[in-house]
Amino acid sequence: MGIFRRKSTEPSAPEPTPFVAEILRRIGAEYGGFDAVAPLVPDKGGPGMELTIHIAGAPIPGREPFLHGTGIVRTARSFADRTEVYDGDQQIARYDDLTTADVFGARDS
Repeated sequence: MGIFRRKSTEPSAPEPTPFVAEILRRIGAEYGGFDAVAPLVPDKGGPGMELTIHIAGAPIPGREPFLHGTGIVRTARSFADRTEVYDGDQQIARYDDLTTADVFGARDS
């Protein structure tokens, strides 16, 4: 009879925060649907924040279906006076106008 049947809906794709969107725009990459932020430990230049940003692209071959994303990441290390973006251990960009104050939108709030 189908009384309890509902139409399947696709979940809407997650949107990046404005800070992550700006980083991606500047490095010319597309959002892969996931990002994470954590305190930056002192041996990596802290105090600051480290953002791991998943980049859009083709999934890694043989990856389990439940593991979403591409496995391609960029790391942004944000400090009080700058943000540095890395591809692995190689720094690919530095932005003196993006700082920890921008990570959660504190400046524009």
